[in-house]
Amino acid sequence: MTRRAFGEKNKDTLVRFTRAMASAYAFMNDPSNRDEVTRIVAETGGVSAAVAAEIFAPYLEHDKNVLPRKGELDLAAFNRVIALMAEVGAIPSPAPSAERFVDLQYLKAAGIQ
Repeated sequence: MTRRAFGEKNKDTLVRFTRAMASAYAFMNDPSNRDEVTRIVAETGGVSAAVAAEIFAPYLEHDKNVLPRKGELDLAAFNRVIALMAEVGAIPSPAPSAERFVDLQYLKAAGIQ
């Protein structure tokens, strides 16, 4: 996330950052890196390797789509969340569209979206 004014002034930096995040997601999604990611989770979280493996396990269940493949955004899913928020009264109804909040230009420029 960023403020639009910052994004306009720093587009190149944001695109490079987005590519770096895409690489990080790809690394986490690669099964051959599971042990390394688990070690990182254990170190940064101050937990045992067993607990770290339990924490990270749901993120590896590709059918649940918890972790994006490359940092992509699912606008349809975001629209469903916004609609649910309006339905329960957390935000005013009618619910605004996701496009009001999301500018995909940086993901597109990075070749992700």
